[in-house]
Amino acid sequence: MIEGKNGGGTLPPPKVLILGVGNILLRDDGFGVRLIQSLEETAFPPNVQILETGTVSHQLIPEFRSIDYLIVIDVVEAGDAPGSIFRFSPDDMNFRSEQKLSLHQISLTDVLQMAALTGAKPKTVIIAVQPKNILLGLELSDEVTMAMPKVKELVFDELKKIKALENYSQITAEP
Repeated sequence: MIEGKNGGGTLPPPKVLILGVGNILLRDDGFGVRLIQSLEETAFPPNVQILETGTVSHQLIPEFRSIDYLIVIDVVEAGDAPGSIFRFSPDDMNFRSEQKLSLHQISLTDVLQMAALTGAKPKTVIIAVQPKNILLGLELSDEVTMAMPKVKELVFDELKKIKALENYSQITAEP
């Protein structure tokens, strides 16, 4: 429990969803999914859940209504060295929205905007890695694989910063 402002009791810890996105068939694009898979043996407190999803879908919007924070793990093409790590918020993304032909063409930004329209607007952080190879294949590149421990550390830092792990000492897997 977290002490409330003005000493008025305790607040429950925030509800957090750690969401790994990407296509595991396109090598480094599967980084977010692979990171979530590596966290599956971690005993998180009940207020923290992990979820791997191939693509971001409007079907996640109901999930966003029940959380306070969203941590997205993905790759981003930033023109940097493979394995470079970025932390940003959706507000930092200045992408123009292009005409979509179907709901299968929506992006993370689109889903977050749709969620906000329905009143679901969790505070969101995106931790992303610069891919090296997004061609057909199952293996992550060495550069992206080497970024995984640092990204896990950033996820745990984020959980600590928002006090989602407050008074919880049962994390059983190493970040």
